[in-house]
Amino acid sequence: MSSKIPAIDDFCRRLRATLGNRLRTDEDALVTVAGDESGLTPCQPAAVVYPKSTAELAVVAKEARALGIGLVPRGGGTGKAGGCIPTATQVVVDVSRMNRILELRPQDQYAVVQPGVITQDLDIAAAEHGFMYAPDPGSRDSCTLGGNIATNAGGARVIKYGATRRHVWGLELVLPDGTSMRVGRRSLKGVGGLDLTSLLIGSEGTLAFITEATLQIMPAPGAVETAWLTFSDLMAASRAGERLISTGITPRIMEVMDRAALDAVRPRAPFRIPANAGAALLVETDGTEDQARADLLHLVEIATQCGASDTAVASSEKQRNAMRETRRLVSTALKDLMPHKISDDVAVPRSRMIELLTRAQDLGAAAGTLVSAYGHLGDGNVHLNIHCQSADDRKQAGKLRYDILRLVVSLGGGVSGEHGIGIAKREALALQDPSEALALQKRLKAVFDPTGIMNPGKVFL
Repeated sequence: MSSKIPAIDDFCRRLRATLGNRLRTDEDALVTVAGDESGLTPCQPAAVVYPKSTAELAVVAKEARALGIGLVPRGGGTGKAGGCIPTATQVVVDVSRMNRILELRPQDQYAVVQPGVITQDLDIAAAEHGFMYAPDPGSRDSCTLGGNIATNAGGARVIKYGATRRHVWGLELVLPDGTSMRVGRRSLKGVGGLDLTSLLIGSEGTLAFITEATLQIMPAPGAVETAWLTFSDLMAASRAGERLISTGITPRIMEVMDRAALDAVRPRAPFRIPANAGAALLVETDGTEDQARADLLHLVEIATQCGASDTAVASSEKQRNAMRETRRLVSTALKDLMPHKISDDVAVPRSRMIELLTRAQDLGAAAGTLVSAYGHLGDGNVHLNIHCQSADDRKQAGKLRYDILRLVVSLGGGVSGEHGIGIAKREALALQDPSEALALQKRLKAVFDPTGIMNPGKVFL
């Protein structure tokens, strides 16, 4: 099928022998890679390719650069910032078929994976050896490790184990000119030269393709304990969370949900949410069986002193999973109720969280709009939701959104805690980074990608 774009036709002609039917220009294929989970308008690309190896991806990059064609890396399509949404003249490079765990070495505490491996699958594979892959994004059953690395994905366990960056030791890359190379290491420690591995993490596909990753796996704790704590309102839950952190016990997770989040998820929640819940904390501890239990019971006792009206400690793995799944369903439940809502994954120092929540709600009230919250209270990363009932409401809420993002930055925080910038926050990045820093970032991109074919139009204006 002709694309009516001469460069695309040349690209397809040159790659057909290499990729065969893994190069597609038909609508059935293009529509599946047109959007992501951001709610932004999808767009069908000119073509989509599905490489299976580093060598194939290198050929794709080399030909695209020669023809000046923009390439858009894509993993599971679960991103929430529009980072993999193409334009009609670009080619999507879908790495979901590069999905093998190449090595699993518990004795050296690492795994080597291709970028299309589903995050949960690595955790399951590690568990067979008594290990775990610690990062725990909400879409862990569908997001890919390559996408996690591209956005430095977070998740519930960041409070104790850190975001993706902490667990990436090395990468194999394909540069935009088709050159493949390795950066980083396969050892627990190592320094020398500039840290190119860290530079690639969170770069959102703007510098190079990730074709292989060396990731840390660690011994799994002997036991995990879970509790659901109910409070009268969000501020009471937040103050309790601050107190729990001050005990010196580092929870495995500490998630917060306000009344709007609980009301949205209640009809589909596998865990029964108390009717009087104005907010809730989901708290877990881990370690040895005795220590995990003792730590959790101590945190529950402190929460009760801080006003928890109802405390439920999971008595089985089934109940534990029900509590976790209830939290995981919040985002989808809110989106189903309010398809036009604005959700920003902001992050602030933990000690400024109560101030953020209070002032964000005040800004919403002044604008006549409800601002609700849920997210990773333990690490200061919360999802603020501006309740918009229509597309027009969403447009009108633009000023409120920027007022909230300015507030976040004034409190020492960042405009994205884990989802990235993509298309959704290109304008907002300037609120956080001074012009000199943005200019330096653009110069670094030009070093990697002088012709600008890597994920054009993302992150930077």
